[in-house]
Amino acid sequence: MSLDAPSSPLIDRLPGTVAPYAMSAGEGARYEIDGTLYTVIARPEDTGDLFGAVYISGGRGTEAPFASHTDEHQTVLVFDGLVEFWLGDQARVLATGDSVAIPAATPFAYRFLSSYTRILVWSSSGRSTAMVPRLGLAVDSHVHPARSSRPVSLAELRDVGAEFGVTYPDLPKTEPRLQHDSTRPDGVEPYFLSAWEGEHTLTYNQLNTFLSRGENTAKDYFVMHTSGAKAGYIPLHFHERHTENFLCLEGRIWLHVNGQELLLTKGDFVHAPAGTIHSFALDSNHTQMVGFLAPSIFEKFFDYMNTPTTESVYPEGGEFSFPGEGFGRAQAELDLVVVGPPPTRTAALDL
Repeated sequence: MSLDAPSSPLIDRLPGTVAPYAMSAGEGARYEIDGTLYTVIARPEDTGDLFGAVYISGGRGTEAPFASHTDEHQTVLVFDGLVEFWLGDQARVLATGDSVAIPAATPFAYRFLSSYTRILVWSSSGRSTAMVPRLGLAVDSHVHPARSSRPVSLAELRDVGAEFGVTYPDLPKTEPRLQHDSTRPDGVEPYFLSAWEGEHTLTYNQLNTFLSRGENTAKDYFVMHTSGAKAGYIPLHFHERHTENFLCLEGRIWLHVNGQELLLTKGDFVHAPAGTIHSFALDSNHTQMVGFLAPSIFEKFFDYMNTPTTESVYPEGGEFSFPGEGFGRAQAELDLVVVGPPPTRTAALDL
């Protein structure tokens, strides 16, 4: 991508090539599989074979059998509702904000417990997202159907899955339990994290929490949960060797993407591939977002710019201080090219 002629982000459509784009909540390529709505918001062809991402929504009783992905690491985020989740020999009841780290070759399964439940499944390299259109019925609806019109048998799952390195082992489902999981482990292993847990780091009016680091994903990506107070844009910058992806969990976020301003609310997604000039601003009290950065080469930025903390909430107010030494180190060592000061917001100034 040339800095002289940056491309404007596509809106609410998958590009089919590596390009910046924004996807509003509910938009994407939508398919019904056995009464469940699968909304594809990223595919390998859109991300340079780095990842794929799919929202899965359904009603109470929606269930997936045990599956194991031979060569994909996955992260699952619970957006709405309650979920029973099996991960290897562990089982939990998960609520909104909880997450799951699933290394390659780890069997997992789930069952929805609420009348409306929605999860996000993030996969590297995303190869398995191609199973969705193979198995599903393309639909215009943005909600799951009241009853299934496209049943899929386990035999069909196994037949299609074999082409994508996905197996469906016959494993027992133990009784899930409600448990608080607060620790991000070292290394590549399966784990659960309860909402607001992980490895916390603090900066002015903002808490940045590692849900995973590169050591947890074989360096394919890392996951950062950010919560904070209303704030202005950060300096305009781009990355040459990694992609940054923004997912709003709560509140409002402004994104400046190749000169265009975009407003994100819950469930909205922006893909900023390498070369995309961007900035963001939290625009409401207690905003939350999750960033997926792939590959994981940029994670030390948050170590340089933040202070470790055991607190799970950011403090409001106080005197602003900028970690200039850390920022200089990040520019010198990491994949960060600053091209301008924080932009001035011009869109929807009455919000």
